[in-house]
Formats: sequence, structure tokens, C-alpha cells
Amino acid sequence: MHPFDELRRNRFIRKLRSTAIAITTRRIGPHEGYAKMNYLIGRIEDILPLQEIHLEVCRKYDHEIMNYPIGEERQHYNKEYLAALDLKLAVIDRKYQEMLQEKCLEIIEKFSDIKDRC
Repeated sequence: MHPFDELRRNRFIRKLRSTAIAITTRRIGPHEGYAKMNYLIGRIEDILPLQEIHLEVCRKYDHEIMNYPIGEERQHYNKEYLAALDLKLAVIDRKYQEMLQEKCLEIIEKFSDIKDRC
């Protein structure tokens, strides 16, 4: 791997770890957090796929919530419609909550030594 690609990949991994910390400490909501994580996973795997950890649960969760408005896009919907969607989202959240929490903790542990240099 080219040193520049290694640097870029490590920066994305550090951002992934930071996002996992933000999710577990509730500084960011799970919907926005896992959307960001999936973006970062894609950028990491564009350079070189992760061999150290399996992140399928993050992809599955993202796939299930992708058609629901999250973050700022929620402001474009009325409250009653959002309330109905939130009930459906809550079911999905409960289904994945424990698995995603464990995966965040695994990310935090496995990538604690990633350096931001080549």
C-alpha cells in the first residue's frame, strides 16, 4: 500500500473509532452515528478492506433505516408522520441495539493504537 493511502486509511479508521466513542457516550444519536460509520467504512474499504473486524451488523442496520428520515431531513416532515415513523424505527433500534453497542466497543478496542502517520 502506498504510504499516502495508509495515512488516509488510518485517518478514516481513527474517525470510525471516534464515531464509535461518540455513539457509546451518546454524544451523537445512533441513526446519524451509524450512517457516518457506514460512510467511513466505505472510504476505508475503498483503500483496503478491513481484515481485523467484521462490520456486517452496521451495514444491515443502515440498510434497514436508510429509508427513514434522520438528522436534519426530519424537519421536512410533520410531527404526526414522524411519530409514526419513530415507532417503526424504535423496533429496528431494539433489534440491533445490543449488537451495535458490542460492535462499537470492539471498534474502540481494536483500533486504539492506529497512528495518524505512516
